[in-house]
Amino acid sequence: MTKEVQNLIDPKQLKEDVSFNATDLDAMWSTQAGLYVRYGVISARADHQAAAFKNRLSIIEAELGKAAREELPKTGVKVTEGTVKEFVASHPRMLKAHDDFNKATLISNLAKTALEALRQRRDMIVQASKHHLEQMVMKDSFKGGSSARDEARAQLAESIRNREERLSH
Repeated sequence: MTKEVQNLIDPKQLKEDVSFNATDLDAMWSTQAGLYVRYGVISARADHQAAAFKNRLSIIEAELGKAAREELPKTGVKVTEGTVKEFVASHPRMLKAHDDFNKATLISNLAKTALEALRQRRDMIVQASKHHLEQMVMKDSFKGGSSARDEARAQLAESIRNREERLSH
């Protein structure tokens, strides 16, 4: 296991990846699934890292507890549950282990937030696409009458269903 917490998310890249551009919906659609997979993998790695640092915290606590029971009597301190806990809690290794675990947990939570942002981005893409297609239908409806409008609406509905199906897979 690595001794240092790995920052798995680049904030600048994340900001760029979750940005929304209603004028280029095709590019938005074409990148959405890949971004979701990328950040899904990052989230899984971040969860794994947080679990590993939690395990490390428990191991260090056990090691320091054993060391306290061996070292405290040598210094004339009576070994009690309280003195062992104090020794463990104030030890630099334990303080660093807590700090590392907290950092790893933060990174895991940030990765989950990134996934949620991508879900919201997907929803915005769907809504913007619906709006764009509705605008196209309205423009065309003045040209071809009600039959053209009905056909265009049917095509719009089919297009939306297809895109939503692609996103849900």
